[in-house]
Amino acid sequence: MRAVNLIPAEQRGGASVGAGRSQGGAYAVLALLAGVGLLALLYGIASHQISSRRSQAATLTAQATQAKSEAGQLAPYTGFVALRQQREQAVAAVVDSRFDWAHSFHELGRVLPAGVSVSSLSGTIGGSGAPAAAASTAAGKATAGSVTPPGSVPVFTLSGCATSQQTVADLLNRLRLMDGVAEVTLQSSSKGGSGGGAAGSACPASAPAYSVLVTFDPLPTTTSATASTVSTGTGGAP
Repeated sequence: MRAVNLIPAEQRGGASVGAGRSQGGAYAVLALLAGVGLLALLYGIASHQISSRRSQAATLTAQATQAKSEAGQLAPYTGFVALRQQREQAVAAVVDSRFDWAHSFHELGRVLPAGVSVSSLSGTIGGSGAPAAAASTAAGKATAGSVTPPGSVPVFTLSGCATSQQTVADLLNRLRLMDGVAEVTLQSSSKGGSGGGAAGSACPASAPAYSVLVTFDPLPTTTSATASTVSTGTGGAP
C-alpha cells in the first residue's frame, strides 16, 4: 500500500529550515564572543605594556633627577679644577716671560775661553732700545734684576782683557753658543793702556782690552687673555 504524506506541501520543509537557522545563529554568537575575547586579550596586553613602559619612564626620570642632583653637588669641584688650570696657565705664562739671569750667567761662565778675564759685566732689559732693568758685576761681584717686561730684549755688555786678538775672536764665537743668544757684536778691541776706558787701563800693554755686546732673543709677549686669567686667579681661594 502506498504511503501518503498528510503534511501540507508548504509546511513539509519548515522543521529542517528552522533548525538550520537556529544553528547558524549559535555560530554567529560564538564568533562574536570569540572576537570580544580576542579584543579583551589584546587590550590586556596593551595595558600591561603601557604600565611597564610607564614604570620604566618613572625609573629613568628618578635616575636622571638623581644624576642631576649629584652633578649639582660636584659643580664646585668642577669650578675649582677649572680655576686651578687657569692659574697654572697664568703661572706658566709668567715664567715663560721672565729672563733667567742665573742660567745666563752660568752659560757665560761655561763658554768663556782660557786667556779671557772679565772686568765688567752689565745686563739690561728693555723694549724698543730703552733699558727697563739692569744687572751688573764689578770685581767679580754680581747682582741680578728680575723685572722682565714681555717682549723686551735682554742684552749683556761684557768687557775685560784677553791674551791676544785671536782669543777675542774665540770669545765672540763661544758667546754665540749661549742659550737664547741672537747676536754677538764686538764694540772694541784695543791694546791695554791705549784707551778703552777702565778695562783698557787695567789690561797689560800687550793684552787687548775688549768690549762685547751680547743680544738675546726677545722675551715672549703675554696676551690680554693671560692678563685676565691672572686677575681671576688672584681673586681668592674657592
